[in-house]
Amino acid sequence: MEGRARMIVCVVLFGVVLVITLVPLAVVAPPPIAMRTQGHALDQSGSPLPIGTPIHTFLDGVDYSNGSRVQDTVGSFAVLTAGNSKTNSNASDTPSVQEGANLGDPLIYASGDFTAATRVFQESFTWSPGSVTLRDLHLGAPSSTPQPVKIEGVVGLPARGGNQFAFVCNPTTSPVSLADYYLERDAPGTYHGGTLDLTGVLAATSSLRVDLSSPSWLTSTGDALKLVYRNPRGGAATAGGRDIVVDRVEFNATRDGTLYWEPGNTILGDAPAPGPGQILERDAACTDTNDPRDFTLQIEPGLPPNGPPTVAIVVPAAGQQIPAATAVTFTWTMSDDLFVNDYLHVWANVTIGNEIIALVVNQTGVTSVSWTTRDITATDLVFRVDVQDPFGAHASASQTFSLTRQSPIALIAAILIAVVLLVFVIFGFRRARKHEQAPPSPPAKPPTAPASPPSIAPPIGAVLAGGDKKICPRCHTAVKVADVTCFFCGFKFEEENTTPP
Repeated sequence: MEGRARMIVCVVLFGVVLVITLVPLAVVAPPPIAMRTQGHALDQSGSPLPIGTPIHTFLDGVDYSNGSRVQDTVGSFAVLTAGNSKTNSNASDTPSVQEGANLGDPLIYASGDFTAATRVFQESFTWSPGSVTLRDLHLGAPSSTPQPVKIEGVVGLPARGGNQFAFVCNPTTSPVSLADYYLERDAPGTYHGGTLDLTGVLAATSSLRVDLSSPSWLTSTGDALKLVYRNPRGGAATAGGRDIVVDRVEFNATRDGTLYWEPGNTILGDAPAPGPGQILERDAACTDTNDPRDFTLQIEPGLPPNGPPTVAIVVPAAGQQIPAATAVTFTWTMSDDLFVNDYLHVWANVTIGNEIIALVVNQTGVTSVSWTTRDITATDLVFRVDVQDPFGAHASASQTFSLTRQSPIALIAAILIAVVLLVFVIFGFRRARKHEQAPPSPPAKPPTAPASPPSIAPPIGAVLAGGDKKICPRCHTAVKVADVTCFFCGFKFEEENTTPP
């Protein structure tokens, strides 16, 4: 009994050693230690900021700080900035969402959260895990401080197609030059995925539509859009002269969303992606609380009241006979008063008796479908198409048809025709082969000279040229004129008026 127990213990220990040896242990790096910045927060003249003044750090328009404030009358502060979690190989632990700054990212220090007018400090430090930066902060010059303009709305799928567009709003009581701002998007692995310059002057408490220059400048199923202040730099410039993201919106589709990459998807949170004919927008006051719930989905501006779509079946025609057990393509046309066809949802089916065969199920923009018919003879089959636009307006169309099998006589005739055609093809092929194998023809003979025309005999009894000869009317022999009898046949010339024997 004791020996068996020892054997069991040995087997268990051997198994543990084997598992440790063969199965690699997953190594997860601990979250990075936040970067600490502390010192005194001062205005441009060097005076301390009031107690309770917020001190925030931003990266690409996202606040990764702990919401610190000025602690005393001398402006003391200490702010922590979170880092992006990394593995030991410096790869992101959470590649679908950025949780903080990466090593070397430049931080912008501000005395607010950019939901309203926010002063920005002159200093900018790069993030490093666990580092402690002992530096005072000084507010930058007003000439390089951005105004609180906002992204008011985004239309990613215009109902009638064409370029995407956005709205920028100015909630302040003073006009703002948009030449100092531009729109920017992120791209996987970079904070700078593309920009669009803004122009003109935005009047107080007004908004402006901005053409995004392409139907796909933003990914309609999920993206991040930023409004960036172009820093003029100069003396006492804010953020070390770097451009400043003053507003940001992240949106993602609730179904088949695509904003699952860094640095586009962040801890800021996602608003819903606008669908066809929708706008993702703030309220009329352009309220900003740095929360995705600041945005809601509304109907795209400028659209008229919605009516139902139209649909008409082209194939099959009414009562059309379709051969059984063959492939057929059903087609139809459709349109809508608001939406391009690509946005229309389509369902199509065939009904045979009590059976419904689904051919198209909630696809968008399709106007045809192929189907291999059943190997049966049937009448009163129904093909039906349903169309629905993104706002729910609906239309349908149906058409009856029948399935027929080919008759034996027609089949036999078709076979005979095929056989005859095959025979002709074989005959032509064999004849062509025989012609190719025939020996070459001998060279052509030279053309013969044309035959001389037959001589024309002189009239019987006539005197020939020269006057000393004449022709015997019986044997046509030329004899002397003085001869009274032909020496050849004995004809007597005094008989020339009689018919020769």
